[in-house]
Amino acid sequence: MRRKSPSPAKLRRFLLCSDDLHPKTIFEKGHLNEHLRLCVAAGLSPQAAITMATLNAADCYHFDDRGALAPGKRADIVLFEDLKDFHVLATFIGGQKAAEKGQYLLPFTRADYSAVGSSVCIAGFSEAKLVMHLTSDRVRTIDIVPGGVVTEKGEALIHRDGRGDFVYDPQADIVKVAVVERHHGTGCVGLGLLRGYGLKRGAVAVSVAHDSHNIIVAGTNNRDMAAAVEALEGQKGGMAIVLDGTVLASIPLPIAGLMSDQPAAAVDAAMDELYAKAHHILGVSADVDVIMTLCFMSLPVIPKLKLLDTGLFDVEAFDFVPIEL
Repeated sequence: MRRKSPSPAKLRRFLLCSDDLHPKTIFEKGHLNEHLRLCVAAGLSPQAAITMATLNAADCYHFDDRGALAPGKRADIVLFEDLKDFHVLATFIGGQKAAEKGQYLLPFTRADYSAVGSSVCIAGFSEAKLVMHLTSDRVRTIDIVPGGVVTEKGEALIHRDGRGDFVYDPQADIVKVAVVERHHGTGCVGLGLLRGYGLKRGAVAVSVAHDSHNIIVAGTNNRDMAAAVEALEGQKGGMAIVLDGTVLASIPLPIAGLMSDQPAAAVDAAMDELYAKAHHILGVSADVDVIMTLCFMSLPVIPKLKLLDTGLFDVEAFDFVPIEL
């Protein structure tokens, strides 16, 4: 027997929000309307779900002029086809119809984002910063768990060159990963080894790396990794994949190195191209998200092993650890 849904009044401290959605996910599944769909499918009443998506969120952040249909409020209204699948028929902003049947209707002008322009400020970076100078062949590895952001603590035997630098082995699914500080020009570069990404050639770099959002780059060789970092510096942040020193695909994110100034459809198409080349040319594993995986490799609050611009971090011990075992 299905349990009765809590009343909206009992859910006043619950909000609906999204986190880390690709444009394609929003185009194909929706945004908050997808959350409403999931809540109702799980047994919540439409009224309770809609309250969490509207009134509760507005109250929490003190948007007192919106969040409900009432005198004195902004007329921000969404018309749904039904209260199960939540297909959107039309959207009104301030009482004016803004979209209908998936088409945006109002004219728009580009805002000046110079005050929040790129924060890509790299100092003293060179390919030499990527040399590891290891003292042992036995090392710790950050092991990817496909489909999630938790990593495992791995151990491996690797090959080193005369400088002690990591040498990529095509028979082992281990690549070098680096975090390059990009906000204050400190010159800090953290180095580690990543297992399970699938990369077989070239490098992938991105300036979205939670929560400090430094540049994170993974690669099979220092030359391509350095070229990928330099590509991001030149385009003021974003994403890039590189092979033999040449950028195969890139997506500039000039707003704080985190956001695009292009239409979502254009970003979606560019991401399709970048992902296809990363999987089919560079060899990133089919079950690994090319960009999202890297984005979370530097988040030091999610177990078990992560990489910061200041070194390898054991989240469970909450302390830095050496790469060598």
